Amino acid sequence: MKLKRTMRIATGLACLGAALTVFIPHLTSYISRAAVVNAPIISVKSPFDGALMSDALTPATPVLPTSTIVELQASRSSRTELARLEARSSILAREEVSISTEISTLSQLDQRLVVRMERVQTLAREVLEAQLSGLRGELAAARERQDRLAREALRFTQLSANGSVPQAQAETAVSLAAEANGEVIRLTAAVEETVRSIAGIQDGILPGLGTEDGSYARQRRDEVAIRLADLKGRKARIAAQRVGLLQEIEALREEVGRFDRFAPRLPTGAVVWSATPAKGAVIASGDEVLQLLDCSRRFVEVFVHETAFEAIRPGDTARVRLRGSDETFLATVEALRGAGSQRATGLLAAEPENLTEGSLSGMLRLAPADVGMAGVAQNFCDVGRTAEVRFDREFGTMLTVAGHWFEELLRGIAPSLAAGHSGDWFGASDAG
Repeated sequence: MKLKRTMRIATGLACLGAALTVFIPHLTSYISRAAVVNAPIISVKSPFDGALMSDALTPATPVLPTSTIVELQASRSSRTELARLEARSSILAREEVSISTEISTLSQLDQRLVVRMERVQTLAREVLEAQLSGLRGELAAARERQDRLAREALRFTQLSANGSVPQAQAETAVSLAAEANGEVIRLTAAVEETVRSIAGIQDGILPGLGTEDGSYARQRRDEVAIRLADLKGRKARIAAQRVGLLQEIEALREEVGRFDRFAPRLPTGAVVWSATPAKGAVIASGDEVLQLLDCSRRFVEVFVHETAFEAIRPGDTARVRLRGSDETFLATVEALRGAGSQRATGLLAAEPENLTEGSLSGMLRLAPADVGMAGVAQNFCDVGRTAEVRFDREFGTMLTVAGHWFEELLRGIAPSLAAGHSGDWFGASDAG
């Protein structure tokens, strides 16, 4: 009896120790119900009908950053619009050159007209200055004659009054004096007119000198100025049209280039998730060429009991251990979803386990994986591996969590008790 009692006590202590071993981690930490390493899938699709020019890629092949993933060559490309625009640009360029040549020719003609007008001005000034010199000489002589005839008229008038000379002779002398006075007035006006004509030359007003009075050159310069203004306006409009056309050509050339060749690159490392067709395979527009695993955006999706929703916050730290590994590492909580939220499917590489209701979903961001390291790409950057995640809890929440844990524990062992495989295990032992 003592032996049996000792065995029962030892067995009970072992069961108690096992229960404590299982329960204590749940008491001190929130332990995940399930967790899996996940990452998004990138789908590469063809933008046009073409053929695969690069070698075929098999799953688990690393794709290094900034390296060409695949290369597609378009089966046909339309360059008609590009050729039309380039021809239009060439026409505008030749028209602009022609207008520039015409502007240069008219500018040279205008310079020749300027020289011609300057020569006419110089000639007119010299002629007028010569005329002015002669008029001033004539005016001086006329004034001298005016004074002489005026004295003679006065003397003959006095002699005629004394009866010394005939009246007719005195009248003739007075008439000659008046004529001389008129000549002085005429010459004075001519001198003033010549002076004004010389002054007008400085303002471009040229007097008539034979058949050339400067009006022809002046008129021609006005015509040239009007023509130059029109040509410069046309040239500016054509230049603006050509600049816009060149920008359109450049944009269209880039577009044609993109539709001639498709060679995408990624700034981060990735791993081939699905194989590509064989080299030379024909691919239709919109067809998927391959799928890539984005190892730069790995994360752990973890599920814990929803009672921890208020205790776990984004920014908290969790301890993660991948199944099959003895090492643990820290990860930061980035987002939380309640039990009623819909899970994202279709764009992720791994599918989490099916869980019962009442599970809180959290996302822990992992560091990007270096696909160039040995074994990383072959293991698909650990995507799909399950893990155990623990969140440290405060002591004040232990009793509540313990109650939920015992409730789930009893819910799990209740079917075994109801099956009747053993009644009261300890009682059965006593009966033995």
